[in-house]
Amino acid sequence: MKKSFFQKIVDVMKASSFAHAGRTAQVAIFGLAMLLGFPAYASDQYLLVSNRESGAILRYNANTGAFVNVLVPAGSGGMHSSFGMTLGPDGNLYVASDLGDNRVLKFNSSSGEYLGMFASLPGTSDTYELVFGPDGNLYVSDSLSSKVLRFDGTTGASMGVFATGEPGDIFRGITYGPDGNLYAGTVFGGHFDRFDGATGALLGILSTPESNTISFPGFGPDGLLYAPNYFGNSVNAYDITTGELVKSFSSGELSGPNGLAFTDDGDLLVASYFNNQIVKFEDGSGFG
Repeated sequence: MKKSFFQKIVDVMKASSFAHAGRTAQVAIFGLAMLLGFPAYASDQYLLVSNRESGAILRYNANTGAFVNVLVPAGSGGMHSSFGMTLGPDGNLYVASDLGDNRVLKFNSSSGEYLGMFASLPGTSDTYELVFGPDGNLYVSDSLSSKVLRFDGTTGASMGVFATGEPGDIFRGITYGPDGNLYAGTVFGGHFDRFDGATGALLGILSTPESNTISFPGFGPDGLLYAPNYFGNSVNAYDITTGELVKSFSSGELSGPNGLAFTDDGDLLVASYFNNQIVKFEDGSGFG
């Protein structure tokens, strides 16, 4: 039976950093020593969660939230700290290893077996978020600059800088939109930089004043751009055509939203960093 988009996200996402690869949804819990890290879904209905501090990737039951096992042990492949994750076109799990490492590592999304280093970034970079584009290549945001780097989706060879944002922009999350363009959320910028999905040319900005600290955004099944507002404790959804704020999600359980993903039923899952939870929003109501 053909798997839905969300089901493909679940073996990896229902795993760790909600990843948007090919279109694995991407949730990323970033920062302190939390058990939750970056969720991503794949086909086995597991929620994968990366532990940023240790580099381990944990697996949970996607339906009940019960702990299943450690999919990737701490330090596997020399991983220092696991940030963004995504499922590749080949079904494998790709993880951004940071904190002085700046590599993209590849793992079997079912067994957790280390399959080798896939790509290496310049030493001056800060590997943060990664996503496979419509062309099958891998795009990685550099949070120390306003750049998005591109790598061959098959070999991992560097293809150079794909896009450069406005001076001073810091990208903590990137995602491809239904219009085929690449959107990079800014930290302390209150906007997204919008790039041509094929050429990387800057097309302008999408102003999001309600979301000043955007962290690991993603598009929903409704075509809206969802922006986790890290210090604002909300997730705001925008129409990318009009720039209108369409709806906003918040609850007492949401503290430091840092990534998101959607279930097959349309429910919104948000990584809540400061209280170590994934918060589920159903019919507009949030609960831990």
